[in-house]
Amino acid sequence: MLTRIIQIIIGIAGLTALTLGLLFWIAGIDLLNIHMLFGLIVALTLLVMSIIAASTRGMRVWGIIGIIYALIVPVFGVTQSGILIGDLHWLIRTLHLLVGIGAMALAGSMGARYATLKRARATSAEPQTVR
Repeated sequence: MLTRIIQIIIGIAGLTALTLGLLFWIAGIDLLNIHMLFGLIVALTLLVMSIIAASTRGMRVWGIIGIIYALIVPVFGVTQSGILIGDLHWLIRTLHLLVGIGAMALAGSMGARYATLKRARATSAEPQTVR
């Protein structure tokens, strides 16, 4: 249940951050502080999901990858405005967009994998009837 709530939170926060970022990039609407807040929520929920995954047998590698990724997301988000300034800055913006989408996808796939593992363990733990 907790992983499902985390998936919902990261979906809403990620979509909001994505929308605000695109509004800034395309229309020049300056809502960067709110965009950064929702980006931080994405990173924190990914971190929580990754900690859950790291403490689950069969998902430890995914958890470690997620923890590292959750630390990279806000660092890259804050520093991206100073990287490759000029005509090619759109490359950094595109990479920033892909990193954010990647965080949402990683949390989603970890949540799905966690649910599958829990279902499989619950099925194998049920008593078998003898015929």
